[in-house]
Amino acid sequence: MSISPVPSRARGKLILSLVVLSTSVALVPELAYAQSAAPVEGILEWFVGVLQGSVARSLAIIAVCFLGFLFLTGRMAWQGAISIVIGIAMIFGAAELVDAMKAAGGV
Repeated sequence: MSISPVPSRARGKLILSLVVLSTSVALVPELAYAQSAAPVEGILEWFVGVLQGSVARSLAIIAVCFLGFLFLTGRMAWQGAISIVIGIAMIFGAAELVDAMKAAGGV
């Protein structure tokens, strides 16, 4: 016995109707922004600006200062230093890395 007040056949028709309705709404270009990705591009450009801008530069400076203090006190672990340096290089060189991979792929 089913606890649901809607019979299973009617529930199946309801689910199918909702799927068809949501698919048709998603395919309407004005609602899906199919012609323009400007809102998404704007958000992503802002996010990249935050990750590679002055905030990231300040965090990188703090990380290098932290490494300097570790060297000064003799507690430096080379694995940590190398990972921080590689991380900084990847953060600020990400655009060039992606462009090189894109060019290598022929896109």
